[in-house]
Amino acid sequence: MSDPLPKYWQSLAERASDPGFLTQAQDEFAEPLPVGVAATPPDANSRRDFFKLMGLSAAAAMVACQRAPVQKIIPYVARPDEVTPGLALWYASTCNGCSARCGLLLKTRDGRPIKVEGNDEHPVSRGGVCSVGQASVLSLYDASRARFPTRDAKRVSWTELDADVTQALSKASEAGQGIRVVLPWHLGPTAESAVKRFLAAYPTARTVRDEPLGELSSIAEAHRITHGIHAVPDYRFDKATVIASFGADFLGTWVSPVAFTRQYTEARDAAGQRKMARHYQVEPMMTLTGAAADRRFVVAPSELPLVLADLVRRLAVKAGRELPGLPSVPPLTLDEAAKEELAEALWAQRQGALVVAGGDDVATQVLVNTANALLGNEGRTVSLSDGTVLDADALSLDALLTELRAGSVGVVLFLGANPVYTDPRGEELAALLTKVPLTLSTSDRRDETAVHVGLHAPEPTALESWGDAEVRRGVVSLRQPAVAPLHETRGAVESLLQWAGAPQPHYDFLRARWEAEVFTLAGVVAFSAFWDDALRRGVVSLPVARTEAPAFQEEGLAKAWKGVARPPGEWELVLYPTVAVRDGAPANNGWLQEVADPITKATWGNPACIAPARAKALGLKDGDVVKVVAGGKTVSVPVLVQAGTHPSVIAVPVGYGRTHAGRVANSIGVNVYPLTAVREGRARHAVPGVTVAATGEQQPLALTQTHHRLEGRPHVREAELAAFLANPRAGNEVQAGHGGGGHSLSMWSGHEYNGHRWAMAVDLSACTGCSACVVSCQAENNIPSVGRDEVLRRREMHWMRIDRYYQGDEANPQVVHQPMMCQHCENAPCETVCPVLATVHSSEGLNQQVYNRCVGTRYCANNCPTKVRRFNWFDYPHDEPLERMVLNPDVVVRSRGVMEKCSLCVQRIQETKAVANREGRPLRDGEIQTACQQSCPAKAIHFGDVNDPDSQVARLAKDGRAFRLLEELNIGSSITYLTKIRNTGSGSGT
Repeated sequence: MSDPLPKYWQSLAERASDPGFLTQAQDEFAEPLPVGVAATPPDANSRRDFFKLMGLSAAAAMVACQRAPVQKIIPYVARPDEVTPGLALWYASTCNGCSARCGLLLKTRDGRPIKVEGNDEHPVSRGGVCSVGQASVLSLYDASRARFPTRDAKRVSWTELDADVTQALSKASEAGQGIRVVLPWHLGPTAESAVKRFLAAYPTARTVRDEPLGELSSIAEAHRITHGIHAVPDYRFDKATVIASFGADFLGTWVSPVAFTRQYTEARDAAGQRKMARHYQVEPMMTLTGAAADRRFVVAPSELPLVLADLVRRLAVKAGRELPGLPSVPPLTLDEAAKEELAEALWAQRQGALVVAGGDDVATQVLVNTANALLGNEGRTVSLSDGTVLDADALSLDALLTELRAGSVGVVLFLGANPVYTDPRGEELAALLTKVPLTLSTSDRRDETAVHVGLHAPEPTALESWGDAEVRRGVVSLRQPAVAPLHETRGAVESLLQWAGAPQPHYDFLRARWEAEVFTLAGVVAFSAFWDDALRRGVVSLPVARTEAPAFQEEGLAKAWKGVARPPGEWELVLYPTVAVRDGAPANNGWLQEVADPITKATWGNPACIAPARAKALGLKDGDVVKVVAGGKTVSVPVLVQAGTHPSVIAVPVGYGRTHAGRVANSIGVNVYPLTAVREGRARHAVPGVTVAATGEQQPLALTQTHHRLEGRPHVREAELAAFLANPRAGNEVQAGHGGGGHSLSMWSGHEYNGHRWAMAVDLSACTGCSACVVSCQAENNIPSVGRDEVLRRREMHWMRIDRYYQGDEANPQVVHQPMMCQHCENAPCETVCPVLATVHSSEGLNQQVYNRCVGTRYCANNCPTKVRRFNWFDYPHDEPLERMVLNPDVVVRSRGVMEKCSLCVQRIQETKAVANREGRPLRDGEIQTACQQSCPAKAIHFGDVNDPDSQVARLAKDGRAFRLLEELNIGSSITYLTKIRNTGSGSGT
């Protein structure tokens, strides 16, 4: 019989006060008797009936004081065929975290997106995802997001908001007032089509492009000057044999770091192709790209264009060309030998060379274009014909401010832009917006700009909306939602179409444009089949005709330079983005706040980096607060003594100090955007002539690493390219005092493996330290963010960390990165000391942690020589029910008081084994991918069965570059590291 208990609980509260309740309840719960069986007399009630009655009485007493909550469960009426409860469903999509627009795979469980991974079929990003892309799934469930449209911070319906907007647009258009749409540079082809339709509907409408850091716009503007086209070219580091970067952090944050990282590691694969591109880096502060360089030169920001101009002059001499308009002031930092070495290395390769530059200075980018033109590499390592054309008719923010001051603007729409926060003129902009008849923002939260506008029309995140992208000519990717919008939001494209008088769902508009413009180039018969395949793969490569790139115009060089003067003062300020927080847009994401910066190792804040020599001269140490004054604006920020920084530079990350981002980001760090200089109407993030003074205050820094040198210990091994080509074991020979090959004798009997034995290999030559793997591991394994205070106590919970070490002179050291996770030792020291057998060895070589057994003695952590075990001190808060939806149901959420560590994604191992078993086949090599491995842009991590001699991980374990940590301790690590190879040209083997 069916249990009537749910029906009873539903009405229990209403009936508890009825005097005849118990009698009624007893009758209701009486079981029907079989036919022919007499009822039990009242005086012969069974013991079971007695306890049933008492249970009902207790229940009545409990609910009599409080109404029981009503919970509603809505089941599938007809379950979709593709949905199987408990099994993952994947969607191919496109990341919207930055302008790179990498290909994604979105993992959902029972309708919940829980993990982001890279799409291997995307020909540009090729399966890599950065830390921002990884963390976008947590941003989806951000409780600080706006949940409905508002007018003056009060909820309204979309119909009411649309009526206000269309009325104001019509009024402004009829009166001849300006209608301005402020939006980012990269929206995607379909979104740009919607913008054009909106502009066509209102003749007085113009776009205003906003880019917080100005790098894309400066590159495009330089190409307009030198080539007559406003575009960002397609850079191909994989085709380069010599790379010269002037402040461009192309492995960290510049243009498309995920794609460039993969290209870079392929160009420098010494083991596979027996040759290696040489990388020169000229920069004022240590960046992720500078840390990977073979030859690094430290110069002041004001001298970067001078060094580049000197290089162009030398290349022109070698090419027999005369170039008028170059600055005449010579650089002071680099000596003659270094300048000639750089020029000679580039000229020797010519078409295989590549010169790039970071920053927002157009004149510097013009010099880069000139250098590449002299080298003749256009069409090979840099291609305008395959690049992205940007909006050439857009106004600047400076022009918008001029119009606002004149009162000639009737409507301002902010679409995904937050200039009140990111621009140094933000306060003035906020004040001027109050005089505009209608202002609106479509941001996903009431951010610093949205709180100063009248209407807020929130849009969904990229994981809940449609879209597309074309980051390389002919490579078009789709963005599809993995879940319906969680809140009452609407996409900006749909809003623009609504306000333009052509209402249409975003999906219909996107599909129609693809049928009209993309499908015609595909060369297939049926659009429906083409569309379905594009949705499945996430990207299509179109057979576009090869076009001739515009020729270099020499006279553009003279136009870009109007004279060069040395900056006044002894300090220069550099404002730069970090790999996690970027320009500040994703700042309310706890995963990104807590992942350590790969260079500074700082979390939860933005300390100012200064050179060790300068810190010593001023008597400053880590955490000392200084006051920085630039352009009449002042901020106070703690300092971090950072190796590889120019003595005249103070470098501070942007993206912090948010005030309206949400509970995670608000008041974390300092907003340094106000210090940005404004020259010729453009914001400049390299600011000369600032003043720095100590305040005498102290602010502790939340650092995850406090010791930065190997001190002669071979945890990381290196070799020069020439030595490696002569000897595959170069740099990896047995080192005195460090064991080398480990011990042959042991008290351990060893483990017998009759099946799989899982292991991992990490190529240190490929690893750039970008930390995408750290965030991927956190997302996969439900690792909590502990907050700034706990990081200060060295209690961060990451199962995977990236150790960063310096070698050589601290003014300009060499840098090495080493991913560090549980080593899954054969002779694991942790296993012998656990009193409750909570850490044990599996039959497949994994060091397993049994959470239910762990009593928190922490003996295992004390005995772990690599210090990779994490103790869960608290039940870290999950106060927001919405944010709990990000948790992976395949991995248990640990309670306080247990030890945690890397499991080599055992849940993925078991899932893939189950799939192979159901299909009746053996596992294929590479079929199992750990979370860190799958998302690595450099493909530096390899996982597999070392018992399979044909597996890649088994081959790498026997490679001449292979070594394991602490071999002298005979721990028998299952993680193999491969020696790092450099191409400095020194020829040494160490």
